[in-house]
Amino acid sequence: MKKLFLMLLALCSLQLQLSAQTTPAALKSGVDVKDIISKLQSLSTDRVIEKAYLHFDKPYYDPGDTLYFKAYVTAGEKHELSTISGVLHVDLISKNDSVMQSIVLRLTNGQANGDFLLPAYLTKGNYKVRAYTQWMQNNGNTYFFTKQIPVTGKNLTRVAAPAKADKRVDVQFFPEGGSFVTNLPSKIAFKAVGSDGLGVNIKGVVVDNENTEVAKITSAHLGMGQFFVTPAANKTYTAKITYPDGSVNKVDLPAPSAKGIALAVNNDNPDKISVEVNANKAYYLENKNQDINIVIYNGGVVKTVKTVLDNQVIGFDLPVKDMKTGIVQVTLFSQSGAPLNERLAFIQNSGILNLTVNSDKAAYAHNDKATISLNAKAGVNPAAGNFSVSVVDETKVPFDENMERSILSDLLLTSDVKGYVEQPGYYFVNNTADTRSNLDVLMLTQGYRRFVWSDMMDSKPATIAYQPENALQIKGAMLTNDGKPVANEKITLLANNGQSLTAVTDAGGKFIFKDLGFDNNTRFLLKTENQAIKSKTKIVVEKSINRLAVDADVSPMGKYADNLPVNNVADESTVVSNADNAKELKPVLVKDSKTNYRSSNLGGSGNADQVIKHDEFKDSPTLIDGLNGKVRGVKFSNGAAYLLNGLVISAGAAKYEPMLIVVDGNTGGGSLANYNPNDIETVEILKGNNAAIYGVAGGAGVIVLTTRQGGGDDAGDAVHVMSPGLISITPQGFYKAREFYSPVYNITDREVNTNRTTILWKPNLVTDKDGNTTFSYFNGATPGNYRVVIEGIDSNGNLGHSVYKYKVQ
Repeated sequence: MKKLFLMLLALCSLQLQLSAQTTPAALKSGVDVKDIISKLQSLSTDRVIEKAYLHFDKPYYDPGDTLYFKAYVTAGEKHELSTISGVLHVDLISKNDSVMQSIVLRLTNGQANGDFLLPAYLTKGNYKVRAYTQWMQNNGNTYFFTKQIPVTGKNLTRVAAPAKADKRVDVQFFPEGGSFVTNLPSKIAFKAVGSDGLGVNIKGVVVDNENTEVAKITSAHLGMGQFFVTPAANKTYTAKITYPDGSVNKVDLPAPSAKGIALAVNNDNPDKISVEVNANKAYYLENKNQDINIVIYNGGVVKTVKTVLDNQVIGFDLPVKDMKTGIVQVTLFSQSGAPLNERLAFIQNSGILNLTVNSDKAAYAHNDKATISLNAKAGVNPAAGNFSVSVVDETKVPFDENMERSILSDLLLTSDVKGYVEQPGYYFVNNTADTRSNLDVLMLTQGYRRFVWSDMMDSKPATIAYQPENALQIKGAMLTNDGKPVANEKITLLANNGQSLTAVTDAGGKFIFKDLGFDNNTRFLLKTENQAIKSKTKIVVEKSINRLAVDADVSPMGKYADNLPVNNVADESTVVSNADNAKELKPVLVKDSKTNYRSSNLGGSGNADQVIKHDEFKDSPTLIDGLNGKVRGVKFSNGAAYLLNGLVISAGAAKYEPMLIVVDGNTGGGSLANYNPNDIETVEILKGNNAAIYGVAGGAGVIVLTTRQGGGDDAGDAVHVMSPGLISITPQGFYKAREFYSPVYNITDREVNTNRTTILWKPNLVTDKDGNTTFSYFNGATPGNYRVVIEGIDSNGNLGHSVYKYKVQ
């Protein structure tokens, strides 16, 4: 008979450190449950977890688009906006896993907004955006934000990629709580994954070693499902699986243990979770009347339940009204404190904002002004919060709500789940019995073990290799001309606004200027104060930003990330241009970036007639001065470049046409006189066949400029020796985000750009004390279905996501 109890012996608030994946059996020796709680509290104060989420203006882009985003960085399990870090690093990563662009954003109360301008000649395919703080690196890349960014091609409708004919399917079985015990009813979850990393729906049966059927198998959602088996003594079990193509395979289930205890959690009822502990007869007789402890953790709160194993079946119900939406972790401990079983479940309850969105009209005319109102509530209380809003013409950019990630799916689910979560939006778009059931199976198959128990109970203090980064810094060393350190000498840093700071070199000749907050492309002067030694010494400046290599980053999609289909992208070997006269061209393969210069040339590095690198012109007063005399067969006039053999016949007359200027893949680069040589990493000269990849526009030759802010090894650290003891430096500073242009019309205006897909991007929307705000904008020039997406966080860490739709006629 089940023994029911509701006595909670301990209740305390804490924020858990999340680290590695494990099973509870990692702890070899038992400890008192009070020590476990104490360690959890200590651990939470030593290292609070930061997470990042980026809200983008739309789910996929065309070449030449600006990719806008709003960053939210949270601290702890309550998802409060972080005050730990003041600096966020954001990278745009190519299909070949190289950093294309890298920016540094100033975090203000855990928020920042930024953008990337995609090159106009970018090839189709899946790119990535990665965001992280220095503090996050203490957990490797576990809490980095990484998202695939599909680049499609102009006005290309997004469709599902056709399934590949591949019989390689991996099927795994997961007994609930981690134990499969003889004579105990067991819930077994399973997940079938194809070679592309996506779920494969399967069916079949489970048989014992005498070929007697004991259960049926049928996938419920995306290759996942569950079934029940009560293993008998001296029996083994095998699943006979039928795949979609009709082929059949056999997979052995884990061997059942002859003696053991099991933990089951049922959260089918949205008002409560039911916890049940089952011991088979052999285990019960051996451990009868011993204490057992159950630790329940959710949203920064840990609850412990202690009872006596005086029955083979013990259970209780726990109301969820005070629990936060998110993962609940239930762990069963023995009397000595050794973890026996663990189960993760997902609670859908409080902690999500109720966002009410309304428009002033049910439908609009094209170019008509729209006014949108937002009311935010946490429960029944108004919520003052910070939000971002995107309005997209969904007719041109179709969405799949199930596929899309949101602030809810990222911060509440996928950041705490192993591997790639297919269709994360599915679990949050509609809260039904089916979605709750399928989400529970996801917890059973991909549940993330939040920490290694043995590591947590280790008496050694946690090692913190990376401190929070709250500002920028400039550091370096003073050395003699033969490389020896110069100690106890003053170095002065002069800003272009007239302010100055002074530092003294240490015994190793090193100096550092901390707590700086300058923008990108800001110039400084560093000078030696001791004039007597300036001719005998030199100042060496370290890189201002140490960027992570892409190979140090593992996508949250896991090992299948590179094989995921590009759902909305045509053949990745095709190049797309938004230029009217451009044709689809086959690109030249980009050579190994480790042995070649960084290039934004459409043909890739190594496909230019001449390459002039930064060191060859960095000390020049202008870019043209630096190139003049170095570039073969090119002359410069009035900020333009001309091939000496570039005579063309136009209207019966021979004349020189200026070379096409391409900057970071974007044409129309203007005058070369406008570019600072310290901002340019490489200059490539393309003639003839090399220029032909740019079509008719490249007929007079092409000059390709690749800027230094795009992630080169020395990007953002331009250094110019002006005289002995005096250098000019341009370190990478905080990026200033572009302002989204939202046109304003009068009644007679007609929009020129009828291809606008993002109608509005507003990254800084704030609700007042009553939870209210409004914003206005003008709709596009073409009719369609418009989609308003609002996301954000209030001051208490409650998360909000809302989608509102209307028509433009």
